[in-house]
Amino acid sequence: MTAVVLDFETTGLSPAYDDRMIEVGAVRVRDGEMLDSFHELANPGRPISAFIAGYTGITNAELAKARPTAEVMADFAAFLGDSPVVAHNASFDSKFLNAELHLIGRGGLGPRWPARC
Repeated sequence: MTAVVLDFETTGLSPAYDDRMIEVGAVRVRDGEMLDSFHELANPGRPISAFIAGYTGITNAELAKARPTAEVMADFAAFLGDSPVVAHNASFDSKFLNAELHLIGRGGLGPRWPARC
């Protein structure tokens, strides 16, 4: 089975409170072997709090230089393709992934989330 394993860093705890993704890291794996990877910071269009900067190690200066979140998510959606998705904290990451995909008009993952391995 081939799947994409992902992790997000975000501006807060929930897209329901207008929190956004600020970093995505992912690897495509098949039978335990890494095939490809995707990693990028994303500018959410506003500063992050001192707490989030301390928690993630990501600074507002780094995010100011990053591409907008929507652009990063469009490229990440292409990286995902139709692959099943796996995450350590799937309930957290799935909320953000689906919210960001909806914001760029790509819909959500639906039955691909979470992958059954």
